[in-house]
Amino acid sequence: MTLETVDTKACLPFLLAGGRGSRLYELTDSECKPAIPFAGQCRIVDFILAATRDAGFTGLIAATQYEPDTLHAHLGSTWAPQFRRGIAVRDGRNLPAPGFVGTAAAVTACIDIIDLQAPRELMVLAGDHVTDIDLGALLVTHRQTGAAATVAVTPVPRAEARAFGVLAAEASGRVTAFVEKPQNPPAMPGDPQRALASMGIYVFDWKWLRAALIADAMRAGSSHDFGHDLLPKAMAEGLLQVHTLPAHADGTPGYWRDVGTLDAYRQCQLDFFQRPPMRLPNLTAPTMRRPALASSWAHDDTGSVALPGAQAGRGCRLHRVILGRGACLPDGTIIGEDAEEDQRWFRRTPGGTTLVTRAMLARRAEARARLYPVSRPDSVRAVSH
Repeated sequence: MTLETVDTKACLPFLLAGGRGSRLYELTDSECKPAIPFAGQCRIVDFILAATRDAGFTGLIAATQYEPDTLHAHLGSTWAPQFRRGIAVRDGRNLPAPGFVGTAAAVTACIDIIDLQAPRELMVLAGDHVTDIDLGALLVTHRQTGAAATVAVTPVPRAEARAFGVLAAEASGRVTAFVEKPQNPPAMPGDPQRALASMGIYVFDWKWLRAALIADAMRAGSSHDFGHDLLPKAMAEGLLQVHTLPAHADGTPGYWRDVGTLDAYRQCQLDFFQRPPMRLPNLTAPTMRRPALASSWAHDDTGSVALPGAQAGRGCRLHRVILGRGACLPDGTIIGEDAEEDQRWFRRTPGGTTLVTRAMLARRAEARARLYPVSRPDSVRAVSH
């Protein structure tokens, strides 16, 4: 089997896109993390959707839940026309409370519509990462190794690996250890500075996964999560495989970033405005009209990015700032040079990123108006002699 001949028809993609992304704070107050704008013309979810389309898949299921309205509109207008079998959406808000209570639970809640398509494999996709993964190559690895479950992994610095699921594997790729968000991540063999991190993308034999999901749903104390519950089960049975994100033909590493923090979200966008590590997703099929690009900007010299509709007035000085949707800075605004002043009005991370939203600017303007009221001409009385 080669990448040119891989048959994707028997594999059904399943997109997990229900999370808020709480570490993005106010950016996700009114829309879910996968729908957040990225580099002006895109949303975060577009990277994995483009990879799904480009691998030859003709349809998928998407599980949504938190503030999904803009995501639903985007899936319907931009992406559904590009999949011959369309996109089936299951909204967790329509389920009995509390809706989806874990990543695995989202799939369990969709067993009925998955069974209608009778897939051989289910490919579980994360809707909130930036990556150039070849999903066809992932499927080839899964089928060639005979595993029940295959997880896409990539090497990351050990200091960063504490935020991810970390795996250890034999030379054959069979997983021998898996731990979620370890304080002391196990190093890769021969590379003490790096660890293998899960990319949150999996392929399962559907027959195996279906039985495992039903058993997990009835297990007291389960968190109903792929990382905590399903992958350890596959590993315990000796059926968990890794697929390492390969390097490109020119030797540059494959690209994957979890943009779940304000620092990572800002820096990842700067990557694309400096020396793009990969192409931005093509949002249209060849026969479709390309949508107008949203306005945005990024500045290497200031380390700042702006979401659509944001503007900076004349003479503004910014350093490591994220301007939220529609945030308009008055002339001469200075942000990023005085941490104490920034924290007074905006959200500043320990890593030095300052998030500025319209609501924050409005609160600052109101407070300053109370502190420094403008005198009116009629309030000045003439002095009689």
